[in-house]
Amino acid sequence: MTKKFFPGVRSAWAGLVLFTFSVFMICGCSKKQKAANNTAQKVVRINYQTGTLCAAPVHIAMKKGLFEEELAKIGQKAEYVNVVEGGPTLAELIGSGKVDAGYGLYATQLQAIENGLPISYTSGIHTGCTKYYVRADSDIQSVKDLRGKKIGVPGLADSSVMNLKRKLLDVGIGVTADNNEVEFLSYSSSDLAIALNNGAVDVIGAHDPVATRGELAYGFRKILDTGTDEKFVHEYCCQQFVTHKLLKENPEGAAAATRALQKASAFVEAEPVEAARIQIESDLVSGDLEFNSKLLDELNFIPSRSLGKKTFEAAARQLQVAGILKPETDIDKFVETGYIELPGVPDGYIYDSEKGEYIEIIEPRA
Repeated sequence: MTKKFFPGVRSAWAGLVLFTFSVFMICGCSKKQKAANNTAQKVVRINYQTGTLCAAPVHIAMKKGLFEEELAKIGQKAEYVNVVEGGPTLAELIGSGKVDAGYGLYATQLQAIENGLPISYTSGIHTGCTKYYVRADSDIQSVKDLRGKKIGVPGLADSSVMNLKRKLLDVGIGVTADNNEVEFLSYSSSDLAIALNNGAVDVIGAHDPVATRGELAYGFRKILDTGTDEKFVHEYCCQQFVTHKLLKENPEGAAAATRALQKASAFVEAEPVEAARIQIESDLVSGDLEFNSKLLDELNFIPSRSLGKKTFEAAARQLQVAGILKPETDIDKFVETGYIELPGVPDGYIYDSEKGEYIEIIEPRA
């Protein structure tokens, strides 16, 4: 017997069919979208700056494809974020989630980390690169003579300030809020040498190549060099960092980026002339090849996670005494979260130029 449907029943049945079909379609699309998201290639965004000679490792890692090579091993890729002078700072780019990993003067970020900047350091990259000068006719002979003096620096939170405050503490000159016996004044890097030459300040602290160019142009006398001073000679001024977001969501990418930069640093140590050539020809740094390569050769670019961590801890403890870090900050916990060891990352690398091979440094350096 043929079944008959009343109009209302027919409509209800049609609606049920349409609803069921829609649910299947939505579920199907949702599963496809989820699958697409799961298979999407992960990207690690790495900061870089132009015009900075001692940023050679990140420049080399970019131009020789080391970031791409390490990330490709785990099915990921690199993107690069240029930190432009006058634009958002590195801390702002990190805070806004636009940078995942990178490299820079670690001491500049210590206060920011204490205040919540979500990064941890993973390896020391190179030592030295900060120098302090007086005019040739100055009566200042050493750091011990800086009481009551004006000191020009690239920024009041810059590592040149942090390093000098630590050195001043060693010689008994006050740098705390309740006993401050020196005055730091901020200038753009390009104006530091002019400020010293004109007598606006008594001393300047600058990073190479600005530091050495000022010395040669004006005949300044050097009173402190972090690349040779016994306090700083084994401390890493520039270090590799990764964000906490990257560590949580993509620890393999964090490790790959660290290995790439360690390898690039080892390359600069072994091949300073070639590194300088790549920087100049890629318009990443201006200058003369002989001058630039000589400065790179003076620095120690053998990377080390262990010595990088020792540097971080020593600075944190002394800067707490100086009043830079808060007295209530637990330095042990600060170091534990601020400097980490990533699985699959050696203590460092050495580059064998003859074989074109990177050799892992497994044991922590003393």
